[in-house]
Amino acid sequence: PYYIWVAAFSSAGQGPYSTRVSQTTFSVPSSPTHLMIYPPSGSCDELLINWTAPANTGGLPVKYKFFINEDYKEPLIVSNIVLSIMGNLTTNTEYTVTVVAVNELGEGGNVTGIGRTRPEAPLISLSVSYSTQLIITLTAPTESASLTYNCTITTAEMDISPITVTGTELEYTVDNVRPGGNYTVECT
Repeated sequence: PYYIWVAAFSSAGQGPYSTRVSQTTFSVPSSPTHLMIYPPSGSCDELLINWTAPANTGGLPVKYKFFINEDYKEPLIVSNIVLSIMGNLTTNTEYTVTVVAVNELGEGGNVTGIGRTRPEAPLISLSVSYSTQLIITLTAPTESASLTYNCTITTAEMDISPITVTGTELEYTVDNVRPGGNYTVECT
């Protein structure tokens, strides 16, 4: 803060000083920092946006605006938080996010980062052939047609190595399965 006190001057000399008055100067805030953009667990159409508040608030309360590269909604103004969830996004898509610190004097600094939504999981179907083969068929969602999936097949009856599959409709056969065996297939 700045401190001000005043004394009057005349031909008789200087008078007494006034009571000291303080004045704080205000400014727009500095930039938020440590921007992180990531998809929440289990969601394909959302991004979590997390940042650290600016070191300098400009002496006033700070709010935030953030912008996403697509025009699907107006910038959302968020008060006094450093976490937001953006939903209804396109799966398996990269987004540029800009967070701007704002106070009553205007927009201050900003920070920009890139995040990507998750792809949709493939549809998995299982069938048995000749009672000793387990046939796993993956059907990828249309927008995820060129993705690679890592699949793990687990069972108590035998040790099966992880497999990697690529494409839109894939089939993988596991030989020498035991009839009546319990198998679990997970693909990411």
